[in-house]
Amino acid sequence: MNRVLLSPPQRRLNLVAVTAAMSVTALIYGLSVPLLSLVMHQNGVDSTLIGISTAVQSMAIVLISPFLPPYMARRGPAILMLGAILVSLVAFLLLPVFTSVPAWLVLRFAIGAAGSVLWVCGEAWINQVADDSIRGRVVALYSMAVAGGFALGPLVLSLTGSEGFKPFVLSGSIILLAALPLLSILHVSPRMDGERVGGLLHYLWVAPVAMLLCSLFAVADGILLTFLPLYGLERGLSEPQALYLITLMGIGGIVGQLPIGWLADRMERMLLAAVCTLLVGIACLAMPLVLANAPWNLLFMLVYGSILSGIYTIAMVIIGDRFRGADLAAASALFGVMWGSGSILGPPIGGLAMHYYPPHGMPLALAALFFAVLPFPAIAGLRRRRRSARGD
Repeated sequence: MNRVLLSPPQRRLNLVAVTAAMSVTALIYGLSVPLLSLVMHQNGVDSTLIGISTAVQSMAIVLISPFLPPYMARRGPAILMLGAILVSLVAFLLLPVFTSVPAWLVLRFAIGAAGSVLWVCGEAWINQVADDSIRGRVVALYSMAVAGGFALGPLVLSLTGSEGFKPFVLSGSIILLAALPLLSILHVSPRMDGERVGGLLHYLWVAPVAMLLCSLFAVADGILLTFLPLYGLERGLSEPQALYLITLMGIGGIVGQLPIGWLADRMERMLLAAVCTLLVGIACLAMPLVLANAPWNLLFMLVYGSILSGIYTIAMVIIGDRFRGADLAAASALFGVMWGSGSILGPPIGGLAMHYYPPHGMPLALAALFFAVLPFPAIAGLRRRRRSARGD
């Protein structure tokens, strides 16, 4: 529960502040992953090692997230997020200074640890403050901002190139600006207090499909951010064109979220998640045919990013519906663990698929993952629909 009863203006200010901070998290991830992948690829590093290097950044999320709920109750999310922004800034600016692979492993772990704090605190904060009647649209607006951060990262990289300090300095400036709204609401930030029902595994038992959808999105996102630019290069695109694919995917995540959030407030959410999962699986199969054909590849990635991001949005809305207070903090921590676990698994899966099934291993692996998960939200949605029809 909140210890501070928020007025409508304070509630809106909370939502704006945390959304701004989360867009920074997405910017860090959206810029650092393709940047380091391109540099390692240019230096002749094997695709499997590139995937493992990317996974280190996500490993920190898995390790740090379970410890956050007590600190969220005592300190509140705003203080923790400000500290995470500072760590992100320092680590990000050190990336171009220490360019060896071992140094990047350490710095990426630090960036991932800060990202863990931002993801868990930010998403719990959003769900704590959002009204139940418009939760889908509030989460959709949040997802739009996060997708904007993802899109801005590769766009900055495409404009500055993958060499020198420019992309790091510009991103560091944006990180500092994002801390300002958090500073303005320290006195009205919520506390995630109350008594937890059980350990983290309890929340996996209560909301297994939402957690699985979160992990699926993270697997796909990790694969695409790491290997979509490389796959684009193999399909004959230039480096800027390959990076634009990620940018368009991020823009799709922006423009598609409000319609999906609107639908999530008006229909069975599990069935909506199943439809999105099916459409993304089909799109993955079409990727080898479309990706090299401009300008259709840009339109394709726009639609693809819109539906893919919708899966995460729906899962987050389900978590916010089912939990409050300390339970919401714990469920959000597990949500972060599931996201981090998926991000760890994704890049190695993508690297192995590209290594053993060239040239189209990446999209085929993605399609297999989405079709494998599809029965879970479909069955859960049909069961919930039947229970609703019976009035249970």
